Amino acid sequence: SLMAAILELDAAGVAVVPSASYGLATVAANVDHGDRDVVMLAEQFPSNVYVWRELTARSGASVRTVARPDGDEWTSAVIDSIDDGVGVVAVPPSHWSDGTAVDLKAVSAAAREVGAALVIDGTQAVGAWHLDFATIAPDAILGGFYKWLLGPYSLGYLWVAPHLRQGTPLEHNWVNRAGSEDFAGLVDYQDTFQPGAQ
Repeated sequence: SLMAAILELDAAGVAVVPSASYGLATVAANVDHGDRDVVMLAEQFPSNVYVWRELTARSGASVRTVARPDGDEWTSAVIDSIDDGVGVVAVPPSHWSDGTAVDLKAVSAAAREVGAALVIDGTQAVGAWHLDFATIAPDAILGGFYKWLLGPYSLGYLWVAPHLRQGTPLEHNWVNRAGSEDFAGLVDYQDTFQPGAQ
């Protein structure tokens, strides 16, 4: 798929979603955070805040909001907030309001050290600059097509790592069930899903 080529990740992990917030909600419903905290940037885009507030409220964990550091050096501030009590690091490649960058390779390494999932909202950067996602190795990356991918509103992408590909969808559409391409067999109901992120 074209989106897999842009991300330089495997096509089996790509799903088309209606928005970045839908992708975030799907990931939050499936990521195993071990009832640990979620790290995010201060003043992050609202879609990337509400979903993690809800997840942590249900589990008794907390959202750790990284304050804007002096000189806007987000990377060190994010890494300093990651410890064994963190289950998800949900950061973008760049802050949505001013474009300041986050070194996702360094943040990924810190997240991996404590077994935390890395979830990236790429809306503000994917298509504008090259990011080596194969090296960054996120658990999920998602975004809308309407920014640097020059697409329409109401469409987005979600790429998930293999361990998240057989999770639970937000809605049970017939199309994402195994065998749905065989229209004559639609009433042969399937409990299994299509392969990959579909």
